[in-house]
Amino acid sequence: MTARGLVAVSASQHDFGDYGAVGVAGPLLAAGLVPLSLPQIEDAIGPALDQVQGVVLAPGRDMDPSFYGQEPDALLAATEPQRDRFELALVPTALDRGLPILGICRGMQVLNVALGGTLVQDVRLREQWREHPSDPGWHRWKEVERSRLAGIEVPPHPRHPIEVSADSHLFTALGVEEVTVNSFHHQAVDVLGEGIRATAVAPDGVVEAIELDGASVLAVQWELQEEWRIDPRFTAVFEWFAAAVGVLAAR
Repeated sequence: MTARGLVAVSASQHDFGDYGAVGVAGPLLAAGLVPLSLPQIEDAIGPALDQVQGVVLAPGRDMDPSFYGQEPDALLAATEPQRDRFELALVPTALDRGLPILGICRGMQVLNVALGGTLVQDVRLREQWREHPSDPGWHRWKEVERSRLAGIEVPPHPRHPIEVSADSHLFTALGVEEVTVNSFHHQAVDVLGEGIRATAVAPDGVVEAIELDGASVLAVQWELQEEWRIDPRFTAVFEWFAAAVGVLAAR
């Protein structure tokens, strides 16, 4: 495998166990990228980004709603405010440097909040989203984690279709305007951040992908690092990211 660049991965230090070391890293490596795990120390951001050509915002716990001006609702799940603070400093620094960014699940929410947007703390708080496929307690998700580590078939889990904007990085990668994705999340983007555009939506209107116009920045709501196991077309999203990283690595 010829390395196409180094990418910094900001990931959770909670909950994922052994899966945390392989889940996001696997498809990045398959795309020819070398993932490097970031410490959650703000002083490390500059020196770390000096060494890489891209940033991945990995899945994890809910964001602390105080970072987008809200009080916690009873439906809020566990948070990781130390990571919130770190990533809210990481995102603008990466954007200022013109680094490609790929966000996955929580990563999409962090990107939106970092640019001044807000979240809905639980889809059940919006009447029109109460039937949105989800996985409260992440029971199905844990089964998917175990299947990945064991190298066995992906078990049944919540899914729904999305509509992809034709003028988007996501469409460029997938080549389709309609596709089905997994749906484990219970939070959703509400007000879009500055410069952010929704480029995929679920049938009920939940935003499923966002992009930053004029930049190689894409973030999706579903667990992208697992969807390629069901639909191989999703490897193309990592290939798109690797191509953007490769442009910087070649300079």
